[in-house]
Amino acid sequence: MIKQILVPTDGSENSLTAADYAVSLARLFKASIRGLFVKDVKVLTGPLIHDIGTSIGGMVPYGTFNQIIREMMESQADATLNLVEGKCSQGGIPYSREIREGVVSHEIVKSADDCDLISMGKMGMHAEWHDVFLGTNVEFVVRQTHKPVLITPSEFKPFTKMLIAYDGCTFADKALQNGAEIARAMKLPLTVVCVAGKKDEASELLLKARTFLESYQLIVNTVAKEGNDHAKGILELCNDEDEKFDLLVMGAYGHSKLREMILGSTTVRVMRSTHCPILLTR
Repeated sequence: MIKQILVPTDGSENSLTAADYAVSLARLFKASIRGLFVKDVKVLTGPLIHDIGTSIGGMVPYGTFNQIIREMMESQADATLNLVEGKCSQGGIPYSREIREGVVSHEIVKSADDCDLISMGKMGMHAEWHDVFLGTNVEFVVRQTHKPVLITPSEFKPFTKMLIAYDGCTFADKALQNGAEIARAMKLPLTVVCVAGKKDEASELLLKARTFLESYQLIVNTVAKEGNDHAKGILELCNDEDEKFDLLVMGAYGHSKLREMILGSTTVRVMRSTHCPILLTR
């Protein structure tokens, strides 16, 4: 299932936590990890650098200042990728590194072409300044890549209990398969939730899910929820402190791909508000 995991990192605690989750999965599936650092072209050539460079032009020419920033970024790349390598070495995981230059989200998608999974933190280096109403690197990657994406929180916790959101669509079927394979490998109890306009409809879809999961020989619980706000129904169960789910698996899109492409879709709302890691499949 998983042979190589891509870990984009910027040196932030969140991105290093994503590396911890990647190591955990790589150990389980005997996979390798590739650390990726992208030198952000928007930083290297953006107006801020230009303004700073020209404002002190009498002291440091813009070209020289730009080169200084580039060298600092290269040092940051090496230091950051060394941290990921250290985690892989401790876990006995084969490791390689890659440094790219460009728009961060675009380069992540390109680098993931020959990987089986992307593991990345929900927020990066400047999380405290982030405007949740704007698109993030994570959201762009989820929309553009065809690879599964594991989005991780700020702290690492071992997987002990999994929740799969299911609505019967093709993407949900893929999520069910991926989740079942991880649950079987880790011997995790599994809960499948379906939110539909009518509870009978949800129950019917859950019967389909149960039938598929029979061959995996898992401990399976199902929850049928009635309602038209799918994200709300999923989050109510996923974030329930009594349930203690520590991995949510769901399709990146639902029945209406056009609907999911707009900001505020089920996928984006769940991705932003869940307290545990979320594995999105395509």
